Amino acid sequence: MPLTEFIAFSLFAWIGSFTPGPNVAIAATTGVNHGLRAALPQVMGVPLGFVLMIWVIGLGGASLLSGHPYLVLFMKIAGNGYLLVLAWRLCFSASLSDSKTVHPLSVQQAAAFQMVNPKAWMMVVATTSTYAIGQTAFFSRMGWMSVGFALPCGLSILAWAWMGDKLRHWLLIGRRLRTFNIVMGVSLAMTAVWMCTL
Repeated sequence: MPLTEFIAFSLFAWIGSFTPGPNVAIAATTGVNHGLRAALPQVMGVPLGFVLMIWVIGLGGASLLSGHPYLVLFMKIAGNGYLLVLAWRLCFSASLSDSKTVHPLSVQQAAAFQMVNPKAWMMVVATTSTYAIGQTAFFSRMGWMSVGFALPCGLSILAWAWMGDKLRHWLLIGRRLRTFNIVMGVSLAMTAVWMCTL
């Protein structure tokens, strides 16, 4: 991959990974409600799911999706529906004792969540179709993209979970935790609604 393309891809991967979306909302919420250690499986699972998606799309998934618009529609409805369920649970989680309604994700769950994460699909389809599919040195490009997504994804989840963990004690005062959970739930719901319009 030429240096200019690699820089453009890397910027997209880093910015896309750290900006708000379902993964970072879940990471921050897990950090607040369960602590940093509970979010560590997500730190490993999200990059794993992203890398799997890169290879699935790169090795033919893009053709499958472009030829079956109803499959794309189903995936969009399922993914955004799941985000709305998570948002609902978060909004009604008023205290740490209620946080059992939103369990920390295991490595496998965090990886599988990417399959219904609309933001993940948008990022992976956009990058593989731009930087890998139909390009020379396909497997080399796919390898670079795998590393280029895995690193910022993992660091982003870790950073957001760490921030959530650091806010944990401050949020225990009064109704701050309830307000935080409502804000995060509403942000997830808004993400789902926004993704429906794409």
